[in-house]
Amino acid sequence: MKALVTGAAGFAGRHLIECLLGQGHDVVAADRNQPAVPYPEGVESVELDVIDEQACWESVHAARPDLLLHLAGMARVDLAESVPDLCRAVNIAGTQNMLSACLDGHAGVRFLLVSSAEVYGRVDAADLPVSEDHPLCPGTAYAVSKACAEMHLQHAVARGLHAVVARAFNHIGPGQSDDFVSAAFAHQVARIEAGLQPPLLSVGNLEAVRDFSDVRHTVTGYLACLEAGQPGDVFNVTSGAAIKIRSILDVLTGMSSVPIEVAVDADRLRPLDVPVFHGSGDRLAVASGFRPRFDIEATLADVLDYWRDKVEKLSPR
Repeated sequence: MKALVTGAAGFAGRHLIECLLGQGHDVVAADRNQPAVPYPEGVESVELDVIDEQACWESVHAARPDLLLHLAGMARVDLAESVPDLCRAVNIAGTQNMLSACLDGHAGVRFLLVSSAEVYGRVDAADLPVSEDHPLCPGTAYAVSKACAEMHLQHAVARGLHAVVARAFNHIGPGQSDDFVSAAFAHQVARIEAGLQPPLLSVGNLEAVRDFSDVRHTVTGYLACLEAGQPGDVFNVTSGAAIKIRSILDVLTGMSSVPIEVAVDADRLRPLDVPVFHGSGDRLAVASGFRPRFDIEATLADVLDYWRDKVEKLSPR
């Protein structure tokens, strides 16, 4: 089959392309930015800004995909809060543009929207792990944009599109930006080891509990959603493992070749942070048999090795 991936140059997009190729699919990689590292051989690359309605139509009609996996979007919660209009344009209008392009002559495509578990908002401890039936209560500009994108998808389903939603929980792995917690820790450890930073690691809230997955299993879950889902279905993509941020830090500092001290940085604290949050992946498991594997130490070792390599390449000789 032929798959069109938007947001292909991003963290999850790169891993998704590898997963699709591994399953024998032809891949068209669409992104507003050129990838920092070239796509694998055989992948067709196209430039696409999803805010541009005409460009979305042209990309779909040129590719004529069997599968469309829509990952393009603003992913940083803090950035979305600072530029909410842009967030809405990218995450809501961008999704609507891709859905409309499919409905205009390509309604036979199977469409996956990668949404976010942030749409649930604050969830009482009694309701954890949260399931897909839980009411949505988005509390950030980013979460609101994803909830609205989901509504546009349901509208497209009512008009005949085979489309499903994957609500992704936190995923980590090599290649992730250091705007996100595990990569931020690993980058600092690598810099400290290289002598580029004093042996003091800045952190935010270490007591928050989150549901982490390895991105390489997360993207496999996206394909499971697409293969098993019926039009309009919504699936959590989650490890189901509730992990304290402090544990992430302890694993990474434990892997360091030098002693490291830790200090809380007020600028890294999120005012709308949810204390404990994790999800149920039972619906996807029942529908597809997908159950993620997650070895936190193995994943974090890969993350740290990625940043060690990156720091070494960027360090002055």
